[in-house]
Amino acid sequence: MNQAEFSIQAPSAGTVHLRRAVLIYDGQQGSALATVHDIEEVDGEAVIGAGQAMTPRAAMDLARALLKRTAHGGFLPETVLYMDGDLIVWWVPPARCHIAFRVDEEHAEAFGGRERGESVPHPGLVFAASSRVWRVWAVKGASRPTPATALYQVPYFNVDVRGNICQGNAPVPEGTTVEKIAAWNDAFLRSYFTHPNGPGKLVRYRGGAYAFWREMLDGRFRRFPERVLVDVKMTLGGLLGITEGT
Repeated sequence: MNQAEFSIQAPSAGTVHLRRAVLIYDGQQGSALATVHDIEEVDGEAVIGAGQAMTPRAAMDLARALLKRTAHGGFLPETVLYMDGDLIVWWVPPARCHIAFRVDEEHAEAFGGRERGESVPHPGLVFAASSRVWRVWAVKGASRPTPATALYQVPYFNVDVRGNICQGNAPVPEGTTVEKIAAWNDAFLRSYFTHPNGPGKLVRYRGGAYAFWREMLDGRFRRFPERVLVDVKMTLGGLLGITEGT
């Protein structure tokens, strides 16, 4: 019998134990089958025992367990709120920064031009990014969000009522590590905002989103007027499925 040698580097000695083995079989047209086998010790050697088919639920449980074991080395900045596998959630404190718009002809006159850009005050933001999602919400105040923090619809164009960001032609970073947070922020805030996405109010403001942003660009507000934010009836903890005390 051919034997292969390998090693596992665990965070500390004695933290992992060989319990089961998974055998994966490739089928035709991309199909696959997996079986789970108990590990038996025979004469001091680990031997793969009889197995049974792995169910889809068992495969999902295994995937979740593997994601929980993903290690993140180094110090985490205060702006990082949550990490799970390749999902990272972070906070951008309220600040003044540049924003640019490129609107259609229909709204250009009322907006003050098809293309406009200025440095304006922004609310606090909470971003979530992974290999599958890119979402953003607004929060009130300048304190670091907690699980009890209420989330609000961001007042920006190109974002739907669920916080999903329309990427369009804007390039996004590869990977969701702490080191990429600034690049993700730039990918959103330095892109052109073109139009509201989907139904629902973007802001609570007389005249709607176009009137609000025209007056923001005209310099009407020294601070972001949090009263215009639309409550999405969800907390950060509710979004992530965690409780306030977690």
